[in-house]
Amino acid sequence: MRAIQMARPEPGAAVYVEDLPVPTPGEGEVRVRIARAAICGTDRHIFHWDPSVAPMLSPPVVIGHEFCGHIDALGPGVEGWQEGDYVSAEMHLVCGRCRACRSGNRHVCEHTRIAGLHRDGAFAEYVVVPAANLVRLDPAVVPPHIGAFLDALGNAVHTVQAASSIAGRHVLLSGYGAIGAMAAAVVEFEGAASLTITEVAPGHLERARAWAAARADSATPIRVLDPGRGGLVEEVRATTDGGVDVVLEMSGAPAAINSGLELLYPAGEMVLLGIPSRPDLLVEDFSRRIIFKGLTLRGVVGRRMFATWEEMLGLLARGLDLEHIVTHRLPLRDFHRGVALLDAAEAHKVVLDPAQTD
Repeated sequence: MRAIQMARPEPGAAVYVEDLPVPTPGEGEVRVRIARAAICGTDRHIFHWDPSVAPMLSPPVVIGHEFCGHIDALGPGVEGWQEGDYVSAEMHLVCGRCRACRSGNRHVCEHTRIAGLHRDGAFAEYVVVPAANLVRLDPAVVPPHIGAFLDALGNAVHTVQAASSIAGRHVLLSGYGAIGAMAAAVVEFEGAASLTITEVAPGHLERARAWAAARADSATPIRVLDPGRGGLVEEVRATTDGGVDVVLEMSGAPAAINSGLELLYPAGEMVLLGIPSRPDLLVEDFSRRIIFKGLTLRGVVGRRMFATWEEMLGLLARGLDLEHIVTHRLPLRDFHRGVALLDAAEAHKVVLDPAQTD
């Protein structure tokens, strides 16, 4: 089968291959024929062999974990599914036995393994996954180019829902990459009092402004600001009655985190999904910005299994529009081109088609 395989433990060693054997599902597993897959930030880190992900992989391994497709074969003991079912899957494989799993927090399982890192993933014609991780999709609600990135949409939905509420509140979203763009769409859909988006990368900034212009008639006023131009704190406070209620931090940039803390109104909330590039982060004026304002800070990882999946499918069924998220559609063999587009901030979601050969 055709696939993208990280062949060696070094930067740029993700190669397009055409002769891998088709995998066979084992006990409790199914094989899915991939309809579409999508490149995410983790795939970029793998491609560049970043230290944050390198220890998780033992090449050769097929990478990729965002996908949708149709069940192609059932392993022994699988019930409730049949060949042809349209599905995606949660690619975090959890133990079900640790304290986190037993308390209903499987998304932070102590022993999580991730398909596409620890075992073969979805940048291929076929992938094998546990049947317990499947999520059934309605083709009338989730077309394949949207189903390709439900994993990432789940991160966005989980981040938004980690706030105590969104409707009627002033929201600041820092970082308009792909997941930030999805989160922005959810915030607007949920009826925030206002949405302020901050971004510094020219390509993402342009896309944020284009999306805001297209939503000019929204009941939620949407403002897009470049923090590099100065005057951010004063402008946001002037348009949010003194400060925002919720910050959704998607960038991991120390400056954005500190600005968000400054802009939060007393008793506000910051939800953090973005990962800083360094292990340590300096929070400026800690006591005044956090303790004396009574702020709540919450980190988010992955998707709640499977409450987040149910919620995001519900949002799509209610009409959440994500068409603008897909900026490029490429054949699987053009994976390197997709990574280059993302590295240059010239794309949001790059969707790959394993069946397309040119």
